[in-house]
Amino acid sequence: DDAARGVEATREGKLVTGVGDDDDDAGATEQLDVHAIDAHWLQRGISAFVDDANASARLADDVLATLDPSNGDERECENKLVMLLDYDRFDFIKSLLANRARVYYCVRLKQAQTEEDEKAVRTAAAADVDGGGAAILEALAQTGTAETWAQDRAADFASRTRREAVGLSKLRGVQLDDDERARLGAADADGGTA
Repeated sequence: DDAARGVEATREGKLVTGVGDDDDDAGATEQLDVHAIDAHWLQRGISAFVDDANASARLADDVLATLDPSNGDERECENKLVMLLDYDRFDFIKSLLANRARVYYCVRLKQAQTEEDEKAVRTAAAADVDGGGAAILEALAQTGTAETWAQDRAADFASRTRREAVGLSKLRGVQLDDDERARLGAADADGGTA
């Protein structure tokens, strides 16, 4: 019995044995970026220690099913992962446990083949209060907004740069030919793609 030996899995997935456990080690497993997790993230992680691609894919499917937040508590999940991946891969297992809902929902979303599949995963994530599914969906949406913002800023910068170049050419008396002036005007009208 693990409780009798003083071994306990905390809510965060950290194995606490009571021997040599330091508080500065508590943040050792960091949260994964939701955009770094794609449809094959698990398979790539597993392929680091399983050479056969087919075996790696099957194991990734089993691990994904084990990570499903509706399949039991952290300790049960940890035990199943140790059985699947072996104890010597415990660092990978710790990372999976610390990012259980992130890995599960992000991989499932990226693997969705139809809009219905994607909607079902999004609905399950939104309903997963304990795993933070709604926060994961929000993080996925926020970065999309940040990417759009960055693209808009780049287009604005390009447009301002072209206008400044035209202004400087006028100040220096450099004459732009009609083709160059039309190309710069068309680039401004297209939103900055010259």
